[in-house]
Amino acid sequence: METLTDRITRYLLARIRRLAILDLYERAAVVGLLEADFIVAGDETTGTVWRVPEESLRLLDADPAKVRAELVRRLGKAPYKTTAIDVLIQDLPGEPPHQNVRSAPKERTDRENLAVEGRLESQPVDASSASEAPSASSEFLALLREQLAPPSVAHVAVALLVARAVGSSVADLSALSTVLRTPGAFVLIKAPVGRFERRFGIMLEDGLILPYWMKLEDVHRSSPLSDGYGDRRRGKTRKTIKTLAGTDVPKAVERSLSRFLVDVLLERSAPVVLADETQTALPPFVSMTADLILEAGGLHHEFIAELLQTCCGIAPKQSLRQMERMALDLEGLSIDALALAIRPGRGLEHILSILEVLGERARSADKSDDDDNDGRGSGRGSGRSGRPKVKSRFLIKDGDEPPKSVDGIDVVQPEKAAEASGKEGGGGASVDPANPEHSRLRHLRVETLSGYGEARDWALDLKTDLQLWRDGGLAWSEMSTKLILSGPPGTGKTTYARALCNTLQVPLLVTSVASWLEPGYLGDVLKRMSKAFELARENAPVVLFIDEIDNIGSRFGGRREQHDDYWRSLINRLLDLLDGTSKTDGVIVVAATNLPEKIDPALLRSGRLEKHVAIPLPDLGALTGILAHHLGDDLAVVLASAPSGSPKTIEATRQRHADVGSDADVIDQSNRGAPHNV
Repeated sequence: METLTDRITRYLLARIRRLAILDLYERAAVVGLLEADFIVAGDETTGTVWRVPEESLRLLDADPAKVRAELVRRLGKAPYKTTAIDVLIQDLPGEPPHQNVRSAPKERTDRENLAVEGRLESQPVDASSASEAPSASSEFLALLREQLAPPSVAHVAVALLVARAVGSSVADLSALSTVLRTPGAFVLIKAPVGRFERRFGIMLEDGLILPYWMKLEDVHRSSPLSDGYGDRRRGKTRKTIKTLAGTDVPKAVERSLSRFLVDVLLERSAPVVLADETQTALPPFVSMTADLILEAGGLHHEFIAELLQTCCGIAPKQSLRQMERMALDLEGLSIDALALAIRPGRGLEHILSILEVLGERARSADKSDDDDNDGRGSGRGSGRSGRPKVKSRFLIKDGDEPPKSVDGIDVVQPEKAAEASGKEGGGGASVDPANPEHSRLRHLRVETLSGYGEARDWALDLKTDLQLWRDGGLAWSEMSTKLILSGPPGTGKTTYARALCNTLQVPLLVTSVASWLEPGYLGDVLKRMSKAFELARENAPVVLFIDEIDNIGSRFGGRREQHDDYWRSLINRLLDLLDGTSKTDGVIVVAATNLPEKIDPALLRSGRLEKHVAIPLPDLGALTGILAHHLGDDLAVVLASAPSGSPKTIEATRQRHADVGSDADVIDQSNRGAPHNV
């Protein structure tokens, strides 16, 4: 008798195969083996009718072996990419009967799609070919489907975990359907296997879990499950689902996250799914309030045997005997590790030996991570959550020499608060005789800058919020952490970023669009962009300063027609990266530009560079403050040599900076030989 686990497994594997067929058809259409038309002309959301052209049918006159060779040759020229449109599979040749479906609605249920298929299949065909065309078409498609790639190991692994979670947690399918059809249902699915959350999110968006293409929206920024996976398959009609990631729930402020969750559940506009890959229990406000809890066990030998059978055709008994003989320990292995080990053409022993080594390394890394946490253990090691250990952290220990750059990105360490307080008695900035320029830059602080207006207030508010966040009293999503500065060259935008580093006591990463564009090739440029944000995430809390951001251009400028796709790709990637920082606690983004009118409007929307401050050329008051800083201890001599009057303004400014412990030095960029484009 077929169990519920078996039924869900069969259903999920069928959806995986369906998507693989659609991708194969798309590749075949690229090289002319198939032809496709939208059901409703010009409306890609209505689906696609596929047909086999006469040229492809003529290939069947040759020997089947030659036909297969020709299919392999042609498909080899087509890129492996996901389908850009939803499809309605039609194997019949002949022109698609648009006249019968042109008035069809843009969104159909599965039952309506089946009805459309039935109408298409019932269309009359030419009498001379009615008896042979369908057979020839089916024969060609059968040969074409032989070129299907083996199913994705990651997809199959997630499908098996989901099926086990449903089968072990639900009495029958009707109970599952009742919950899923409830408006605003809250479902928790737990599978303690690394990378389950991310792979599960991808499959949700690609319609491999539920029978719909999904759009994932995070309930809370500090607990993201989606990561823009849907951009890979545009043109889909998608249903919205609210999501949470179990690994990020403990990082969020409970009061803030629970408030967001309650608001979403009360709206009852979309179901909420919490995917959890951790081995520890989640807080009660999520673990005890879900309408349905689906829980699967971790990896075990029977699971691996079924995975190998599905993906490689290896008999389960053979796999089980070999794993038992090896005493294979699967603890710590992630879904990504399974995908690395289980590859086409590898034998059973080779696969299991790789899994053994990867498991040992994962467990060793977990143990090392626990030791680094004084034996407490974070429960977030690479073996459990699947997230890689940080390899490029540059934060230093006391006494170490601070690096000046990492992967071409300048690194500025903050001046320690103790050092600053020790110098507050002096009237001016202390200068290291060996490197006076470095000393002056390190001693900058926003508190003593002049002429920055709103930017100064924003930084001081952020300083207060940052301390609250560190104490657990404020969620990162409730803070303003993105700023764009604009103004003429020489107004001190770069100086502001360096001062912010000291005020917040966090490192500063300095990069620019010009440095991103140095390689020229799109792929290399995108890598440089991504690396800057990756370093920021790995070293949070940190300030990421992006200079000359106007050089990224705008999609609406109309001045780069020849290379529009190139620049559009850069802007879209930057938008994705900025959105990603909204989901990452501790990343502060400050950008600078001399030409704010050239910036793409999407970069200035909420959640991105939403706070814009224009820095004008310094007025009399700002110039007075700047001069007071530059003069330092010499200020009294200058005042005494004044030809007439008592410069009360300068004295008042000097006193104000002394009251806050000023040892900062506001440096005009032109005076220190730096480029004016700051």
